[in-house]
Amino acid sequence: MMAGMTDQATPEQLRQELKDIDAELAELRRVVGDAQGRRGEDGDTSEGFQEPEDIATELTGINETEAVIDVLVQRRERVEAQLKNLS
Repeated sequence: MMAGMTDQATPEQLRQELKDIDAELAELRRVVGDAQGRRGEDGDTSEGFQEPEDIATELTGINETEAVIDVLVQRRERVEAQLKNLS
């Protein structure tokens, strides 16, 4: 986001940003859910056996995605607070 934009953001811009954040959150949560679902399915089948390194890589990806989700949730709360202050 451009510096200074949030200072003068209109309610419309803030609502659009909330929409964008929500869309991004939905996508990230879907990705995390897919990855966790795959891990669950692969649990017992020899065909789906994963090397420990692969599992670690996937878990790292999930953890990083969850960290991004946390940042977005915080940003969403700030944007909502700005919107409340404007109205």
